[in-house]
Amino acid sequence: MKRRNPRIGFMVATSHNEYVDDTGTPFPVMGMAENALRKLEGLGCEAILYKGKRIVDGEVKGIQVPNYNSDVVIDIRKKAMEVAELFRREDVDCVVMFIPTFLWANLYMQMVKIIDRPLLLWAGDRIEGCEAIGLWAMRGALDTIGFRPFKCLYGVPENKKILREAFDFIEACRVKQQLRRSLFGQFGSMPMGMLAGVMDDADWINIFGVTAEHLESQSLLRLVDKYDGKQLEEVYQRIVERTGSSYPLKGPMEKNIRIYLAMREMIEDHGLDFAGLKCTFELSDHYTAPCISQSLLLSEGFVSACTTEPMGALTMYIMKLFSDAPVYQGDAEQVQRDTRTVRMASCGAMDFNAISEKASNSIVDAPHLEGEANSIWMNTQGKPGRVTFARLTKVRDHYVMQIARGEAFLSPEDYRPALGFPTVNWTTIRLEGDPERFIENLRSQYIHLSWDDIADRLIELCGLLGVEPIVC
Repeated sequence: MKRRNPRIGFMVATSHNEYVDDTGTPFPVMGMAENALRKLEGLGCEAILYKGKRIVDGEVKGIQVPNYNSDVVIDIRKKAMEVAELFRREDVDCVVMFIPTFLWANLYMQMVKIIDRPLLLWAGDRIEGCEAIGLWAMRGALDTIGFRPFKCLYGVPENKKILREAFDFIEACRVKQQLRRSLFGQFGSMPMGMLAGVMDDADWINIFGVTAEHLESQSLLRLVDKYDGKQLEEVYQRIVERTGSSYPLKGPMEKNIRIYLAMREMIEDHGLDFAGLKCTFELSDHYTAPCISQSLLLSEGFVSACTTEPMGALTMYIMKLFSDAPVYQGDAEQVQRDTRTVRMASCGAMDFNAISEKASNSIVDAPHLEGEANSIWMNTQGKPGRVTFARLTKVRDHYVMQIARGEAFLSPEDYRPALGFPTVNWTTIRLEGDPERFIENLRSQYIHLSWDDIADRLIELCGLLGVEPIVC
């Protein structure tokens, strides 16, 4: 499933519609409400509006305006019920309730329960229109009835921090909705004894909304011989173009392309949104390790985790739903406390979009590390840039997500010979946070990268899912 624009239900709620205060000024800050809507639309939100009408048409002249469309303000129970049915029917990701002045909070409680979507309450932090007290009233009412999840924002839409917080929450709501429609393809069983990487089908549907199709990695071998030379050559040229590799088509490269084509066919047949493929040892002993096929899938935007590792696959899929930036599944080989440097390596795959440069030796023969069949892997370094670390894990009866920010850089020292594998792909990151906290919360050899700053959105999503964010 591809990342899409968020779909919000935007409404303005007050019990004092069309009121003019004692100074002769239109009381509710309807101009501010319209500005908030326009800011969100400018960020890519698709807004569903009551009666299909805006709050203010044309130019907005100030925050308190006389020329607003009072018929779209949700100020009576009948309208609240109508907008509830509208937002349910339109299947919005979340509801944004802008509060332009005080209100009777009980009027909206049935509405939010009927819509049953995350709720963003937003009021400005200026004095005009007594705009804030409606926000406090709604928070208290929602806490009283135990409604969750909701978020309160207090600030004007021109405040970049407030607007970013609003959009981060909305984006998290979108990802939650997309997860509820997602299908994971697990090709193979437990990966390399990684108990912390396995999935619990009941947990996944209850917490994340994701269901799984359980398949076998060897099922791909039933398909690999059906593809002809023209198909192989076309894929091979794409790999060469993206990597600069001069590795020949014959041998393990051809086998990787055949696995890629078989994966693509099964992804289409089963309607998979993301996947994991177990190479050890079914494929790595009896055919070839599929490192290049995995790299190509990643470079096309389809998340497929190495070693069919479900928790890693889900982590990277979430990252990919937040950003089109490349993702990486790598071992945290060393954390240098004094320099806050995380040295990573991966025994095979790397998204072509993440490599620092093309080179003729970007794909080379792999050692017989985890399999007897001849194999190839990526001999590349991750590109520099802003990154986010993340990793989902189950801790007893609940889930946590380790989250950290960092900066990937081109290491002046090639530490791979000391690691024992001079051609393994690698990435080096300067950790922004506390290295001790980062070390204490590593619960797998794998941790995952996105070449984007998505930490705040991951934290918001954790809140929506009931997952504990561990920010390092």
